[in-house]
Amino acid sequence: MFDRKTVRIDERISWFSEVRHLLSPMSGVTDRPFRAICRDHGAHMGFCEFTSASGLYFENEQTWKLIDTEGEPGRVGIQIFGQDPAHMAAATRLLLARRMDVLDINFGCPAKKVVKKCGGSALLANVPLLEEIVRAVVEAADGFPVSAKFRTGWDDASLNYEEIGALLQEAGCVWVTLHGRTRNQKYRGHADWDTIARLVDALDIPVIGNGDVVDGDSYRAMTEHTRCHGVMVARGAIGNPWLFQQMDAVDRSEAWVPPSFRAMCEVNRRHVELEVQQRGEKTGCMVVRKHIAKCFKGYPGAAHLRKLLYAEETSAGMIAVLDAAARAGDPRLGADLVRNPEDLAS
Repeated sequence: MFDRKTVRIDERISWFSEVRHLLSPMSGVTDRPFRAICRDHGAHMGFCEFTSASGLYFENEQTWKLIDTEGEPGRVGIQIFGQDPAHMAAATRLLLARRMDVLDINFGCPAKKVVKKCGGSALLANVPLLEEIVRAVVEAADGFPVSAKFRTGWDDASLNYEEIGALLQEAGCVWVTLHGRTRNQKYRGHADWDTIARLVDALDIPVIGNGDVVDGDSYRAMTEHTRCHGVMVARGAIGNPWLFQQMDAVDRSEAWVPPSFRAMCEVNRRHVELEVQQRGEKTGCMVVRKHIAKCFKGYPGAAHLRKLLYAEETSAGMIAVLDAAARAGDPRLGADLVRNPEDLAS
């Protein structure tokens, strides 16, 4: 239904012609359980949490745990960041043995802890180093497809996204993702979709749009405005995997039916189980809270339900609360039924 720009798709990623809905790499968010849930709801591709190339290079155990793709079904990408071309190249060579469909370079993260080390979006202010890094990664990849994600510039006075986009295309990236904000904006204000539209017009390779897509209407609006190949979503998907269903409904010109309260509880139940399976009881229960907070936001009785869920220290307790609320069909009623998780074991 969309008038998307016709683009040149590299034969190494012929499958990318059908990829329209992507889950962005997010630190502390896009682990394997969340990727699985988003994929269940229509995400065409997901990315691991973005990873330090230097951490991989120095064999940091915690860093390598973020690369949890072995045996993962569906399309999955790995994203690395760093300021040392040698470390970025070495990490690339190490990652070639891992399960992935593309290796992405992070030139967009605005977090201070990344930027102060001249990684992520800091490189938008140092184009020669950015170019050295991307060429080192593409060479080390030895024919494996490389993509990149970046922002419009360091600040409004130094917008250089068209220069960066042309550089990345010429250096061999198979596609690029543009977040329509500067580094100084971080996540404030509105994403400038005009910048994405101009980059789509300027490049021959696919451009993925990113920024402020939170529902089917905003997905339609961005795609129509920019003619981008696809859309990558980040914060809008936290606690809301149904966003991918909304995007799919728009593509199919179909009405989207929001999930029932029971379905919301069931998805969160599965998320708890998957996180505990991967991370262990304590950490798994903590990680899923950020998703629960977003999922039920605005739903009548949500505050009461969240309070009870957050009070639980075990996955069994959290699941008992969710199951009771689902059976009642109302967080204000179902949550009050829980006294002792063991009472609900049957």
